[in-house]
Amino acid sequence: MPKQIPLILDCDPGIDDFIAILMILAAPERFNLLGISVSGGNVPVKYTALNALKACELAGRRDVKVYAGCPGPMLRPLELQDEVHGETGLKGYDLPAPSMTLESKHGVDFLIDTILASSEKVTLATTGPVTNVAVAIVREPRILDNIEEIVTMGGSMALGNITPAAEYNFYADPDAAHILYTCGKKITTVSIDITHTAVTSLEWLDHIETLGHVGKVVSALIRPIHEWDVANFDTEGGAIHDPCVIGYLLDPTLFKGQDVHVEINTAFDVGRGRSIVDWWHKRSLPANTHYFNEINSKGFYELLTGLISRFQNLPKINEVRS
Repeated sequence: MPKQIPLILDCDPGIDDFIAILMILAAPERFNLLGISVSGGNVPVKYTALNALKACELAGRRDVKVYAGCPGPMLRPLELQDEVHGETGLKGYDLPAPSMTLESKHGVDFLIDTILASSEKVTLATTGPVTNVAVAIVREPRILDNIEEIVTMGGSMALGNITPAAEYNFYADPDAAHILYTCGKKITTVSIDITHTAVTSLEWLDHIETLGHVGKVVSALIRPIHEWDVANFDTEGGAIHDPCVIGYLLDPTLFKGQDVHVEINTAFDVGRGRSIVDWWHKRSLPANTHYFNEINSKGFYELLTGLISRFQNLPKINEVRS
């Protein structure tokens, strides 16, 4: 059996982050989840924090610790994605208020303290703007020595999903993304180049809905993303970006890519947040990331389906269908 991964998730739930949390909690034999830090992103931090708690309660894991971090980017106003995710971040299903409470420690302090104190090197997964992570690196660069791998969902080699050139997470806080890619630690990048090729189908959503209460919630949450992407990106389904990060950690064989150099555009113009991917090594700069450009979509959805099915015997929590 593969070794259990000491893991921290930094995220901004949001529908796809919510599902990424469920994936982690469905595989306790693979992940030792040290905690979840959240920031403002898809929706304000007060909602991303609540949504992380709701995901933990839905999965029956009230033991997980959740920490609220930075409310917005380092140098810019926060630009929300509430048109896609809804005002509270979970458009499609109205889960009850969580009985769990946030930890009192700030998310950045949690990252620093937990990584430095860990007896094993920590894997850090990021599925939102990387503000918390960047501030932690600037405040305490020693954390990099005790990180095994940083896997980030962000960037685009081709078309953007928030501007013509930029993916949302890097656009939201390009200065933080710049710090991440220049920190000296090699990054693993899961970009929208692959997540936009691994899209949902109505048949899959119908099947997930049959997999108990959690399956019903997941299906209802993903349907607005499915509808949005079909309408706005000329795709056959919805891209659930953030779960691909957890998919990679569970089964790296589903992904293919190569080592490249990536630079983040920190301009205050139309190029803001663009990830400049030197795929053909034209600049002769040392690689700072392993960048994926292929995903086994069928294998990924089989993995995700299996994880969701693990929750079928959980007792149903009270909820109101939206």
